[in-house]
Amino acid sequence: MKNIREHCFRITGFDRTRLRLLKGCVSLLFIMLCNLSAFAQSFTVKGKVLDANDEPLIGAAIVLKNQSTVGTVADFDGNFTLEVPDKNAVLTVSYLGMTPQDVKVNGRSMIVVVLREDSEMLDEVVVVGYGQQKKASVVGAITQTKGEVLEKAGGVTSLGSALTGKLPGVITSASTGMPGEEDPEIIIRTKSSWNNSAPLVLVDGIEREMSSVDISSVESISVLKDASATAVYGVKGANGVILITTKRGQEGKANVQIKVNMTAKVVSKLPEKYDAYDTFYLMNNSIEREACINPSGWANYTPASIIYKYRNPANTEEWDRYPNVDWEDYLFKDHTMSYNTSVNVSGGTKVVKYFAAADFVSEGDLFKTFDNNRGYKSGFGYNRINVRSNLDFSLTKTTKFSTNLFGSNAQRTLPWDMSDSDASYWSAAYKSAPDAMRPIYSNGMWGWYAPRDADVPNSAYLLATSGTEKRTTTKVTTDFVLEQDLSMLTKGLRFKANFSMDYNFVENKRGINDQYNDSQRLWVNPDTGEYSYKFDPDSGIRLKIQYIGQHRQVVQI
Repeated sequence: MKNIREHCFRITGFDRTRLRLLKGCVSLLFIMLCNLSAFAQSFTVKGKVLDANDEPLIGAAIVLKNQSTVGTVADFDGNFTLEVPDKNAVLTVSYLGMTPQDVKVNGRSMIVVVLREDSEMLDEVVVVGYGQQKKASVVGAITQTKGEVLEKAGGVTSLGSALTGKLPGVITSASTGMPGEEDPEIIIRTKSSWNNSAPLVLVDGIEREMSSVDISSVESISVLKDASATAVYGVKGANGVILITTKRGQEGKANVQIKVNMTAKVVSKLPEKYDAYDTFYLMNNSIEREACINPSGWANYTPASIIYKYRNPANTEEWDRYPNVDWEDYLFKDHTMSYNTSVNVSGGTKVVKYFAAADFVSEGDLFKTFDNNRGYKSGFGYNRINVRSNLDFSLTKTTKFSTNLFGSNAQRTLPWDMSDSDASYWSAAYKSAPDAMRPIYSNGMWGWYAPRDADVPNSAYLLATSGTEKRTTTKVTTDFVLEQDLSMLTKGLRFKANFSMDYNFVENKRGINDQYNDSQRLWVNPDTGEYSYKFDPDSGIRLKIQYIGQHRQVVQI
């Protein structure tokens, strides 16, 4: 009996384990059946999207409500096909300029959706030439954006740069990123002239530069693109018109906004170059492969023992004689910082409404600063502060007086350069070979490439010894506007008088002009080890140091 009971117990334990396994399999099978059942309940819906005139809406969006990943778009005839989870699904149908509509499937395999125009969007006010219109009545090619949209363009301090990619038909291109010179060229639709295709820019109805407005002070920007929209401006509007409206105060408590923006700037992609070590080895490989057809190439063959010294010099003399310079790393910083802080306050009463703003910009420079032992440091930099005040006075119920006051002070620091071009300062990153010379040799002398100085520049020398100039730009703009409502005479009649006065003062050539104080420079010939010196070009003197055994002597060339 004992053996029988133990045997029964063993069988019972085994059955329990098998029972657990069976339960797991049944659960898994149940889940699979549920999924198959859910899949089997999917439902295909076909439909058509039309407007109020029974015209198909091409490209209308049809998505499963609250699930943007399940959707489709209407084709050229307004038709669509969509697979939904069940017959009671809800679809959201939308189209630009139309009021979105939620449609219940309710088991229907064919649905016709009619969308209506969005009356709120059509009632939106658009700034046009000499006035405002509702979007429904605008017939010209006009596009508009708000200041809130432009403020989201991080990393830029120029209003022109903030417009990049924000408005259709508006093309911006920047040719330089130097501090204080970041305003891009703006073209509307296309370049219409070889000379000047810049659009007409109006700030609060007055022709002014776009740089006179900071991003935080913009209420809206309208761009007039075709002849019907720009006709009121005559020939000046031939290249398009940009209308900038600044913010104004609203009746109510004071609203204060403070924004701080810090941006890290890096050098854009530059051409990659081999260093001197790899360059010589590649040249040797080419000479070896072409030796059969060009035996004279062996004259340019560099021994491996010499190539090794470019990357691993044994002493200071070899370091000078076999340079291996990464010009990009030598000239540019890893990054630089740009700071933008803006503060504005708005509010008002029934008598006066106000908007006041201050905007400060400080931009750093990606070029490194080099000591020149001349008592100054050359380089690039830009600081600017803008102040704006817009006031609206309600003199009577029908009389309104407004003042717009703007002031700006900007100081740009740059090397003293009569040509005002920055190309020469970064040209070494493109032109100069890594083995041409040292930017600064071990004895502290600036390097130069004696065989061909003009084509192989030393940008570090140019940056350090070109002097330093400070250019200060001060702007003051004033608007005085008187508006009188004359509806008591004729409905819609209004009188408006505008008086504007601008002041623009530029102070340049203030600093240290060190262009013509040429430094003594050095070049070491890697083949012979001779030292060549370059003195003041006006003196006509050229010297070099040559070695005779262990002795060194200076000779005139």
